[in-house]
Amino acid sequence: MRESGIMMGFDVQVGVDTESVHRWRKELEGLAAGPRRGLFTEREHAYCASFADPAPHYAARWCAKEAVLKALSSRCVLDPREIEIERDAQGAPVVRIPPDRVPGPQPTIRLSVSHSQETAVAFAVAIFP
Repeated sequence: MRESGIMMGFDVQVGVDTESVHRWRKELEGLAAGPRRGLFTEREHAYCASFADPAPHYAARWCAKEAVLKALSSRCVLDPREIEIERDAQGAPVVRIPPDRVPGPQPTIRLSVSHSQETAVAFAVAIFP
């Protein structure tokens, strides 16, 4: 049963974002050492830097952060630097947010991320009890 964004007692919010990989390729130097380095955590930098071409991975990480921000926007205001995108043991993306940044019951966040050499996209679903 669905009514006004509420499904069977759960509030489900979604967010999506796309990015040009070319934009992030131009930013690589500033991401390595500069004021933009803080956009990503050290673990995110390590993950992206582990690839021969880190630009698509940075673009995908940024999309994921933006999609999560949009999915949570009805409940709180976050800075993208407060969101960390990791991978679980099977390689699926996992969202880490300090629990005190989202008021009330903590949501379950599901995330799908994909990229090509030209474009990155992420889709986030936040499920609030």
